[in-house]
Amino acid sequence: MGVLSRVAKKLLGRAPAPVAFKAKGAGCGIAAGNDFVFPERITLGDHVHIEGNGYFNGQGGLTIHDHVIFAPGVAVMTSMHRYKGASMVPYDEVDLLRPVTIERFVWVGMRAMILPGVTLREGTIVGAGAVVTKSHPAGAILGGNPAVQIGTRDMDAYREMVAQGRHYLSLKQSQGLRKREVLDAR
Repeated sequence: MGVLSRVAKKLLGRAPAPVAFKAKGAGCGIAAGNDFVFPERITLGDHVHIEGNGYFNGQGGLTIHDHVIFAPGVAVMTSMHRYKGASMVPYDEVDLLRPVTIERFVWVGMRAMILPGVTLREGTIVGAGAVVTKSHPAGAILGGNPAVQIGTRDMDAYREMVAQGRHYLSLKQSQGLRKREVLDAR
């Protein structure tokens, strides 16, 4: 039981209720401390991994496909306040909904933010702290605020690994794959 669950149990006399997603695939791993807003509008594919302290707003619809990994502290927004044409300042009572789609084998780095209306295409890597404001091509490596494409994944090698079933989360769960440390001498 995580720290937040223990605190909730102590304060409330019970652990927090499990999150009820629209759909949740097999082999998903979700760490404690995440905030899921409108979870009934969030769909998780198979082998989705979400580290802790994230914020996932499903109000506008959030679809996360298979084999997606989120590092700690990621925020995904699917709605925003209306300020253009608003009847009040700084914004009015209208929530503008823009669905977010995260395609398979995407890796989102620590404290990255995905804004409403974005599609992260297959094989995309989002660097730590990036703020993704628009969609990019498959295999894009994104970084910065606002995020720009700073590289491209080797898509031939990527497709070969996918075809061979070399999927990190699946192998970790089915074969007990363990991490290795290698000094990067760049």
